[in-house]
Amino acid sequence: MAAEAIFEPLALGPLTVRNRVLRSSVAGRFDNYDGSGSEVRVNWDLRFARGGVGAIISSNAPIHARGSIVPGYAHIDSDETIPFWRQLGERVREAGCPYILQIVHAGRERIVPFLEWDKALSSSSKPEPLNGFPCEAMTTQEIDDVVDMFAQAARRAKEAGLDGIEVAGANGMLPTQFLSSAINDRKDAYGGPLENRARL
Repeated sequence: MAAEAIFEPLALGPLTVRNRVLRSSVAGRFDNYDGSGSEVRVNWDLRFARGGVGAIISSNAPIHARGSIVPGYAHIDSDETIPFWRQLGERVREAGCPYILQIVHAGRERIVPFLEWDKALSSSSKPEPLNGFPCEAMTTQEIDDVVDMFAQAARRAKEAGLDGIEVAGANGMLPTQFLSSAINDRKDAYGGPLENRARL
C-alpha cells in the first residue's frame, strides 16, 4: 500500500507532478564546449519524460562560464540561451513532464581548469584539496555580481517557461564554499558566524 504512494500526484508549491519519481540532475556532458545546448541533451531529457517520470531536474546549467564545473553543459548565462531552454521545456512538457532547471556556480569546484581563467572564484583563496586548482577569494563586488547572475538565470528560466529552478548547493559548489566553516576563512560580512556565511 505504501509503495503505491510513489505513483500518486505530488504538489510542489504551485506545481503538481504526476508522480513522485523525479529525475535528478544527471547528464553526461551532452552539450557544446561553448555552453550552447544540443539536440543530444534534448533527446536525453525526452527519454525520461516519455518514460513517465513525474518531473525532470536538469543537469547543471552554469550562470557564467567561470562558474562551470566542466565544459559540455548548456549555460543560462545570457538572454541568447532562452530559446534553447524554451524549446527543451516545451518538448518535455508535451510528454506531460515538468522541467526544473538546476542553476550553478561551481566556484573552486572545477574538475578541469578553464583556459580563460587561471583561478576560480570562491569564498577562500585555498585551493580545492582534491583537484588542487588555484582559486581566489571573491571581492564583495564579485559576490554581488554572482548573486545578480543567479537572479538573472532565474529570470531567464521563467521567461523560457520552465517550471522551476533548483540552486545547486551540494557537492562542494559555491554555496557550500561559503557555508562551510572548514572552507570559508573570510573576515568580512561573508565569513565567521553562520549568519555571515549564509549571507550569499
